[in-house]
Amino acid sequence: MNMVIFKTSVEGNKDLINIAPLFNLLFGEKNWLFAFEERILRIFTSVPCADVVNHFLKEKGFHCEQMA
Repeated sequence: MNMVIFKTSVEGNKDLINIAPLFNLLFGEKNWLFAFEERILRIFTSVPCADVVNHFLKEKGFHCEQMA
Protein backbone atom coordinates (compact mmCIF):
# COMPACT_ATOMS: atom_id res chain seq x y z
CA MET A 1 0.00 0.00 0.00
CA ASN A 2 1.11 3.54 -0.72
CA MET A 3 0.50 6.64 1.35
CA VAL A 4 -0.87 9.63 -0.55
CA ILE A 5 -0.68 12.99 1.24
CA PHE A 6 -2.84 16.04 0.63
CA LYS A 7 -2.75 19.56 2.06
CA THR A 8 -6.38 20.59 2.66
CA SER A 9 -8.48 23.32 4.21
CA VAL A 10 -10.41 20.80 6.35
CA GLU A 11 -10.31 22.24 9.88
CA GLY A 12 -11.87 19.73 12.25
CA ASN A 13 -14.39 17.04 13.02
CA LYS A 14 -17.33 19.25 12.01
CA ASP A 15 -15.96 19.30 8.46
CA LEU A 16 -15.75 15.51 8.39
CA ILE A 17 -19.50 14.98 8.62
CA ASN A 18 -19.89 15.14 4.82
CA ILE A 19 -16.50 13.63 4.01
CA ALA A 20 -16.10 10.61 6.27
CA PRO A 21 -18.84 8.36 4.82
CA LEU A 22 -17.38 8.43 1.31
CA PHE A 23 -13.77 8.08 2.50
CA ASN A 24 -14.80 5.09 4.63
CA LEU A 25 -16.52 3.54 1.63
CA LEU A 26 -13.64 4.17 -0.78
CA PHE A 27 -10.65 3.46 1.44
CA GLY A 28 -11.90 1.80 4.64
CA GLU A 29 -12.19 3.43 8.06
CA LYS A 30 -8.60 2.76 9.09
CA ASN A 31 -6.97 3.70 5.79
CA TRP A 32 -7.24 7.48 5.94
CA LEU A 33 -6.69 10.14 8.58
CA PHE A 34 -6.57 13.88 9.03
CA ALA A 35 -3.95 15.78 11.01
CA PHE A 36 -6.03 18.86 11.75
CA GLU A 37 -3.18 20.95 13.19
CA GLU A 38 -1.42 20.79 9.83
CA ARG A 39 -4.57 20.28 7.73
CA ILE A 40 -3.01 17.18 6.22
CA LEU A 41 -4.95 14.19 4.86
CA ARG A 42 -3.16 10.86 4.57
CA ILE A 43 -4.69 8.01 2.59
CA PHE A 44 -3.29 4.49 2.49
CA THR A 45 -4.29 2.86 -0.78
CA SER A 46 -3.05 0.53 -3.49
CA VAL A 47 -4.90 2.32 -6.29
CA PRO A 48 -4.49 5.85 -7.69
CA CYS A 49 -6.85 8.17 -5.82
CA ALA A 50 -5.57 11.74 -6.21
CA ASP A 51 -8.08 12.84 -8.86
CA VAL A 52 -11.07 11.43 -6.96
CA VAL A 53 -10.01 12.94 -3.62
CA ASN A 54 -9.21 16.29 -5.18
CA HIS A 55 -12.54 16.45 -7.04
CA PHE A 56 -14.59 15.33 -4.04
CA LEU A 57 -13.04 17.78 -1.57
CA LYS A 58 -13.27 20.70 -4.00
CA GLU A 59 -16.91 19.80 -4.66
CA LYS A 60 -17.52 20.02 -0.89
CA GLY A 61 -15.88 23.47 -0.81
CA PHE A 62 -12.43 22.56 0.50
CA HIS A 63 -9.00 23.34 -0.91
CA CYS A 64 -7.01 20.20 -1.72
CA GLU A 65 -3.50 19.84 -3.08
CA GLN A 66 -1.57 16.58 -3.41
CA MET A 67 1.80 16.69 -1.68
CA ALA A 68 3.14 13.15 -2.16
